[in-house]
Amino acid sequence: MREIASILTVIFFSVFTALIFTPLVRRLKQKGVPGGLSVILVILLFTLVILVLGVIVVKAAMQFGSQIPIYQAQLTELVNSLTRYIPSYEGFSVQSILRSIVSITISLMVNIVNEIVNAGTTAGIVIVTAAFLLIDAANAPEKVDSEIGRQSELRLRLSEFSRKLVKFIVIRAEINLITGIVIALLLYIGGIDFAILWGVLIFMLSYIPYIGLVIASVPPIMLALFKYGPLGALAVILIIVTVDAFAENVLFPSLMGKGLQLSPAFLFLALIYWNFVFGLGGVLLSIPLTIVLKIILESFEETKWLARLMGPAENVYEGETSGG
Repeated sequence: MREIASILTVIFFSVFTALIFTPLVRRLKQKGVPGGLSVILVILLFTLVILVLGVIVVKAAMQFGSQIPIYQAQLTELVNSLTRYIPSYEGFSVQSILRSIVSITISLMVNIVNEIVNAGTTAGIVIVTAAFLLIDAANAPEKVDSEIGRQSELRLRLSEFSRKLVKFIVIRAEINLITGIVIALLLYIGGIDFAILWGVLIFMLSYIPYIGLVIASVPPIMLALFKYGPLGALAVILIIVTVDAFAENVLFPSLMGKGLQLSPAFLFLALIYWNFVFGLGGVLLSIPLTIVLKIILESFEETKWLARLMGPAENVYEGETSGG
């Protein structure tokens, strides 16, 4: 998998994109729109959204990139003013640590801008591949029924697998979208520069467990620090933490339920593994890919115990008390 990571990453992104839009295609078919036309309409809508958002985001990213030297000078000046009041000890320099943090922060900002600007080609390939997948997905139920009509158990397992996977992918995308829009709107109201860019970044990196939101939050926090001082940076931190806590602890469990939750320890191990296999793309795909594995294990009686081990601790205890 690691040897062909560049190909598999595009395929996985395309598959999950197709899964997100499959319910919309089927809904259009139910309203009487022909299958081919429904796919074309959905792809056109998806492409239009990507193009409009892409132009806005890339333009903002380039503008932000051109101002990074200014931000670097401001951050260096801020650190230098702080180091005057921090004593140094032999063999241990707080000043050097703070300067290293500045260097890492600026490097992170530069990498974010470069990744956003370079994502256009990959997005185009994903759109084309997802279009072909949607054409098949629109007729998938009929294909499955005709091929395995007599194998009721296998049909039920495939149907349950598809239902759970689509439900997770769609709900995860909706939660990330809500989080990104609300935070971007609040940042815009607060006068933080490039608010739309940070909203898109939060939407994308929220797929990365634990560290994704932290990475996406660094640039707007820095901008708030430069514009409003420490209180402004603290206000942005509180906004992001509050919105994310509500989305992850209230909205997501209420929509998704406990069935597809993962234990923090296993999720962290999965993050390390998929990063090793696919790099940055694997980091973004770590939760969906791990959920796919859990759904597969849940689909067979012989492996359900492994699926329970992947879930939170209470799921394991519930399985034991129920005789699982």
